[in-house]
Amino acid sequence: MVGTQNLQWARAHGLFATGEYDAAATLLAELAGTTESAADALAVRLLLARAYYHSAQLNHAETETRAVLAADPANAYAWLLLGRTLERQSRHAEASGPLRMAAAMGVDR
Repeated sequence: MVGTQNLQWARAHGLFATGEYDAAATLLAELAGTTESAADALAVRLLLARAYYHSAQLNHAETETRAVLAADPANAYAWLLLGRTLERQSRHAEASGPLRMAAAMGVDR
């Protein structure tokens, strides 16, 4: 990330850390559209998915998590987050696959 993006990332990360998930999601959504590096974009999208999850924007959390997994299917935490997101939507049967995948990769609740 470059200059302004670094500042935006730091601010969003700080908002997330203090539990201001809606505000963090707003900044991260803007940042996700401007981040050029693939690795940086994945980090932004994963934190965005987490912010959506914690602010109960579960459809958005699911969409972002699936996008992360499409780009990085070996991301164990993203599998866990997807499973938990599906559980919070009472989609327990769908959640079991991602949760098993996360567990197989060494990430457990």
